[in-house]
Amino acid sequence: GIYEAARREGRPFEAAVKAAYKAALVSPHFLFRIERERPGGEPWRLNDVELASRLSYFLWSAPPDDTLLNLAEGGRLSDPGVYEAQVRRMLRDPRVGALAEQFTSQWLGTKTLQTTAQPDRRRFPVFNDALRDAMAAEPVEFVASLIREDGSVLRLLDADYTYANAALAGLYGITNVTATNLVRVSLPDRRRGGVTGMAAVLTQTSYPLRTSPVLRGKWILEEVLGTPPPPPPPLVATLSPDDKVSEGLTFRQRLEAHRKNPNCAACHSRLDPLGFALENFDPIGRWRTEVDGHPVDAGGTLGSGESVTGPAQLKDALMARKSLFVRHLTEKLMAYALGRGLEYYDISSVKAVVAALAADDYSMDTLILEIARSYPFLWRRGETPSS
Repeated sequence: GIYEAARREGRPFEAAVKAAYKAALVSPHFLFRIERERPGGEPWRLNDVELASRLSYFLWSAPPDDTLLNLAEGGRLSDPGVYEAQVRRMLRDPRVGALAEQFTSQWLGTKTLQTTAQPDRRRFPVFNDALRDAMAAEPVEFVASLIREDGSVLRLLDADYTYANAALAGLYGITNVTATNLVRVSLPDRRRGGVTGMAAVLTQTSYPLRTSPVLRGKWILEEVLGTPPPPPPPLVATLSPDDKVSEGLTFRQRLEAHRKNPNCAACHSRLDPLGFALENFDPIGRWRTEVDGHPVDAGGTLGSGESVTGPAQLKDALMARKSLFVRHLTEKLMAYALGRGLEYYDISSVKAVVAALAADDYSMDTLILEIARSYPFLWRRGETPSS
């Protein structure tokens, strides 16, 4: 209609075609995934075509393929058996790599590694763009492996392997890796393995010249356990940007003095022990045993009274709290699938997914499948009309 109107106005063929293209390219139906609203305040189940689109963008970040679309247009996708078979088919398709890439970088916050994370190049000359790219790719490839192999989501806390190329393996002290692309490598001990030992996480939770037990502890509380601390009080004193010994005090000693401020003590008692457990990792994730000539002190006491020293004991503590981790991961992935934040009325669905996950040995397939057939995913709630 736009093309014909332009021709009637006397515009030449190319200009009329351009007008039609412009209208298509700026249309919300081109720019967004549209699910039509319905009158009334009651929720309704998505039709099969809408469901195909929602599922495909969840798993592939792309429109439905012919197989999925044909089933939807034939009204067969809403059959539970057909639907489950399609989810499992899509999880074995290489296009599911988009889920690993998009979700992982959003959940772990590793997109900032490409922008705001800036380790000092003079202090850390090994850090370059190629190493940065390998760091960012490691967690994505790890999550992709869990999806491909239907692995346990608990491997995200503790695993005996990771993915690295020659540059990243060199940083980790792993020998005999010569590939320029990331390959699966076995880990000799429990220092690494899981997200808390990945250089992408360790670098983005550090400052240019030093590590930050506070940032690392905060990251664990927020992104692993889903129990974020309150914001710091206003005008709180800041610490030195470097970890050099100053006035005869190590950085840890200066931080402990900072904690004596009663306005700071409550939060730091939760943050610091978790962060100090990772203190053997320097600002770019290399293992170290000294900081400015002093032995690394990677010990601390959690609020529960539990002593934790080093990354292996930290992982033990996190595994003991796996119910918090699994619930938080479920909430994050469900929010990603829905394209919105979760609301109070989603809590029962989250609990159902977590229960199914625990009953099936924490299978990645089960996590994704249960989210894909959860009530919030299959149904839609319209906007509540204003009074």
